Amino acid sequence: MGNFVTLFKGLARALRDPHARALMVLSAFLITIATAFYHLVEGWRLIDALYFSVVTLATVGYGDFVPQTDLGKLFTIGYLMCGVGLFVSAAAAVAEALVSARNGGKGPK
Repeated sequence: MGNFVTLFKGLARALRDPHARALMVLSAFLITIATAFYHLVEGWRLIDALYFSVVTLATVGYGDFVPQTDLGKLFTIGYLMCGVGLFVSAAAAVAEALVSARNGGKGPK
């Protein structure tokens, strides 16, 4: 149970940090835009479009969904170029807040 408390403290700490919060909001915005794009252009269900958007930015890429249109492929190239760094930065900021919460607020930020 202590791990869950630490997790929630870390997430709360990340949400209070303006830098981490901005990165998370930008990541969520980018994922939302991509989800809408894939839903409209590729004709995927919203859940499938959201799944693909997150899996793509996380660079997991299972290969179960692949854009079929030229526009979808071009969008995905731009999405990756813009989104991977942002997504990794957001994940790092949240991880830093989690580590800091686990250390009782000592350490980085």
